[in-house]
Amino acid sequence: MITTVTLNAALDKVYTLPNFQLDQVHRLEHAVTVPGGKGINAARVLRLLGAPVGATGIVAGHTGRQVLDGLRSEGIAADFVEAAHGETRLAITVLGSSPSTQTELIEAGPAVTRDELAALRRKVMTLARSSAWVVFSGSLPQGCPAGLYAELIALAKAQGARTALDASGEALAQGIQGGPDLVKPNAEEAARYAGVTALTPDTAKMAAAQLVKAGAKLAVISLGADGAVAATADTLYCVKVPAVSIVSPLGSGDAMVAGMVAAALKHPDDIPSILRQGAACGTSAALHPMAGVLSTEDVTKLEQQISVQQE
Repeated sequence: MITTVTLNAALDKVYTLPNFQLDQVHRLEHAVTVPGGKGINAARVLRLLGAPVGATGIVAGHTGRQVLDGLRSEGIAADFVEAAHGETRLAITVLGSSPSTQTELIEAGPAVTRDELAALRRKVMTLARSSAWVVFSGSLPQGCPAGLYAELIALAKAQGARTALDASGEALAQGIQGGPDLVKPNAEEAARYAGVTALTPDTAKMAAAQLVKAGAKLAVISLGADGAVAATADTLYCVKVPAVSIVSPLGSGDAMVAGMVAAALKHPDDIPSILRQGAACGTSAALHPMAGVLSTEDVTKLEQQISVQQE
């Protein structure tokens, strides 16, 4: 089993409006509503890849119940802590005529109490006992300490699970101290972590090395169309991906994490294979408007076109 943890779950609404303009009435011809949040997106991809997966985290209110119902309808086991107050956030994405015209409106989500955090810790421990991997993804809800991911990673590791972290800001900076087996920020998140304005090939390698030094066993920084860089304690890797016609980058990083974890289930020590499948999943996901969706046929074809070189 792979368990994904989404502390700040969402109900995603994706609207496609090629001629979107402010101060206009738009009648939608195409809209998608699905459970969302980074860990939930990863769970959806893992299921498509054929991996046994369950999802946990925190939900609240009517929107939270919609998230749970949606997950179950997709065949993903959902075992969440339900917060007593507030509402799970709505995350609205408006896709224009190209990926450069993507507008996102994301609510804050519920505030979490001390008792609800205690229930979450117990749930993560219980699920980790039957999980090969526990994947922690996304932002922290209101009321969560910045070091929560580090604590949860330590709890999961104590139960024998391997762990992955996909977060940003303080959640990443403090979460890395838990020593995850895999960490995957994107270029913007990694630049912020490394204290640079933008990533170049050299600073990306430096940031990956810093993440390993801080506690990660494998650090992967996704660079969009430029592929990725990765580092372990003794090796740097450069991942090159083929050019594709991107529909939406929404959820591509989540798909990359899912692909790497699924590959690690089969080939735990084959880092080039892990990176190759991760990059293929992230690229395939960019060909779809909805987060957490890819074509396994595309993944197989893309893996043959992706190069992973050691440096």
